[in-house]
This record gives sequence, C-alpha cells and structure tokens, in this order.
Amino acid sequence: MIPISEIKAAGCNIAVSGDMMNNIREWGEIYENKAPWLVSDYEKRVSSLELPAGIASELARLTLYKGKSWICGKGNQKSSARSEWLQEQYSHFMKGLRPELEIACAVGGMVLKPYVVGDKIYVDTISNDRFIPCAFDLDGNITDAVFLSSAVIGDKYYTRLEQHKWDPDMTYSITNRIFCSSTACSLGTETDLGAVPQWSGIEAERKFRNIKRPLFSYFKLPVANNIDRNSAIGISCYARATGQIRQADEQWERIMWEFQGSELAIMADAGMFKVVRNKEEIPEGNKRLFRVFQEVGEKQYFHEFAPNIRDSSLFHGLNRIFQRIEFNCGLAYGVISDPQTVEKTAEEVRGSKQRSLTHIQNIQSALEDALQGLICILDAYADLYGLAREGEYETVFEWGDGVTEDRDKEFARRLQLASAGKYKWESFLAWYFGCSEEKAAEYIPSAAPLFGGDL
Repeated sequence: MIPISEIKAAGCNIAVSGDMMNNIREWGEIYENKAPWLVSDYEKRVSSLELPAGIASELARLTLYKGKSWICGKGNQKSSARSEWLQEQYSHFMKGLRPELEIACAVGGMVLKPYVVGDKIYVDTISNDRFIPCAFDLDGNITDAVFLSSAVIGDKYYTRLEQHKWDPDMTYSITNRIFCSSTACSLGTETDLGAVPQWSGIEAERKFRNIKRPLFSYFKLPVANNIDRNSAIGISCYARATGQIRQADEQWERIMWEFQGSELAIMADAGMFKVVRNKEEIPEGNKRLFRVFQEVGEKQYFHEFAPNIRDSSLFHGLNRIFQRIEFNCGLAYGVISDPQTVEKTAEEVRGSKQRSLTHIQNIQSALEDALQGLICILDAYADLYGLAREGEYETVFEWGDGVTEDRDKEFARRLQLASAGKYKWESFLAWYFGCSEEKAAEYIPSAAPLFGGDL
C-alpha cells in the first residue's frame, strides 16, 4: 500500500484520519488471511479459520438472496429506448455484484464508478482500501475522491491517480496522473500518460457542466463507525469482532494441538524390532505409530499411549466465542456456532433471527440507495455522450427476506390479497415470475377470468 504521506505530497487532500486508513488496511489483510496473529512457527502456530471471509460472504449472500432489480418504462409505458439501454448496462453489472458486495462488507464499503467504452458503460467497483476520500458535503456524501490503479511493466511499477471532483455549482472535473516507481510500495515520480499502453487513451483532464451529483456512487455498510466517529466512511462487517476472531483462531489451534498430542502411539523397546544396518526396522506404514526406546533394565518395554481427549470443554469454549462473533457481526445464532450445543429459549432464537433480519434489511436499503445513484449516473452518461435516446424510466427493487422468508406462505398470502382485489394481478405475477409488471400483464388471459367461471 502506498503511504498516505506520498499521496499528500502529490497534491491530494486526505479527508480520512490515519487511524481509519490503518484499520481499513488491516480489515483487508484479515480478509486475505494475512492477520497479524497468524504465525507458522511450530511452537506458536496459529492458522486461520477464515471466519472474516465467511462472515462477509454470508452477509452478501443473505443481502442478495432472491433479491431482484431491473429498469423498465415509467407508468403505463411498457418501455422506452432509454429504459432498454439502461437495463442492458445495469443487468450486466448486476450479474457480477455478489463477489464485489462481499469485499465491500469486508472493508466497509465500495464506490460504483461507471466509465464509457464505445457505446457501452462498464462499472468499476472500488473497495474502501482502493480509494481515498478528499472531501464530503454536509450530508456526509463524498464529493471529491482519488482512485488508485496500478500496472507493472518489466521492473517498473506504475500508479494512476484518477481524481473526481464535484462542486456545488454543478461543475465536474476528472484528472489523471501517472507515477512510476521501482517498488510497489512507493508512488515514485510523475511521468507521461502514454507510459502505460492501456492508459494511453485516457485524457489528462476532462470537465463537465451542469452535473447534479458526483459521477460515482458510494455504498457504505450501515454500521456506526466506532473507529472514527467523525468519519463518513463505513467500517468492516467484522470490525467489532476482530478480537473474538483472533481468539477463535487461537482456540482452534489449541484443539488441533490436543488432537495431535493425544494421538495413539506405541511406546516400544528397541529390542522388540529387527535391526537392519544398525537401525531398528519399523513395519512399513507404521512409523507414525511406534515410538522406539532403548532397553530399560532386563525387561522389554511395551506400552500403549492413548490418553483421553479433552475435546468437549475445548469445543464448548470455541462455540461460545463463535456466538460472540455472531452477535457482534449481526448474524443469527447458528450461522457459525453449533445451535445443538447450548440450549436457548424460543425468545432467544426469535430475537437472534430478528437481529439478523434487521441488519440484512439495513444493508439492502443502503445498497438500494447506492444502486439508485448508479442508475442516475448511467442516465447522465447517456446524455453526455449521446448513447441513447431520451425517455422516462423507473427502477424496481424486490428484496427477498434471506433469513426468514417462506416462499410458499408468501405465495398464499399474495394470492389471497389478489383474489380479494387488494393486490394487482400484474404485481402478483411479476413477483412470481421475477419480471416487470408490463411483462406480467402479457401473461394474463384476456378471454377468460383467472380463477373460476366458465371457459
């Protein structure tokens, strides 16, 4: 990671504290199984249970489980050239959202930054540890940021600083600068844009007028920042459980040591084995079983080593640590821990699931705001570059309840509402088939009622 001091020396303002930046870097390292407490030394070995990646993955899965989002025509209009073009760009991005959301949960957030290639728009997903906020507005929205990209050519390391700045007078500027260094951990000296072939077509500066918002959207994990209360940057989904994650890794290593230390063995006198070339010959495939000793007195020594394993207490302690991790990460009991080992009342189970459900719903709401912002930017680029004809559109979001949803019960409930005239049949079929209401209306027979009556 390039030092912040070098970024500042390049003329970029930094609107995030050093403590916050250090924590973001640490969350990324923990996600990549590079936590500072993981060591390979035989006497002090601590390996990873990969809990951080598992927690981030589970939150991303629950957030997007059965969730759907699409762009369609507005009101009674089935579609428009603008809505169809936007849906094409948007659907391409949504297909790859799941792994990007996992990384965002791990480091606390991500920026969605579209860019134009020909007549299409692609979206860069830039996690918290890959960009630097430079300014915020009064609502805590990022208005100025630097995005870092890297490339390696031969023994040279190139870093591109792409700065986006939006002013309240609706002017927007994008500047690109390239730096060259002999190491990956240094910015180095500034060089020409053409030094890197894949960046040669990028403009050094571009300005736009009448831009109503920054041309990037920020998703922030909806958890209060207890690292830097003055910062508007999100924190990791496991930021409040890093201590317990370390304890879990260490406890697991104790369990593995217990199993290794109590491994079955035969303590045997050397005289019980055939000697070949001045060395006891242990039966093939059994070297791990026998522990050979020299003669002790006149009698040959033979003893089985098979102590009892203290696995119950060790696993019980590990399970308790898992439950603390689940609580601090907003997960229901039983996602990581074993629900069979500790009795819980029905009220505790219900409260655990409700806590997880609320957390997932908050993440879905934050993600929906970020995606709405992304669609506004796609629409703005369509105007700026003349990529699609003007037209109205609307965005539809349907978030499945990934914690407690029972699809059969939900089907019966919606069917009852539709049959009673309290719910449109188009909405019912759109939910069932996962399509727009305009498409669902085509499924409704025009010559016969949906239910009952003579054909």
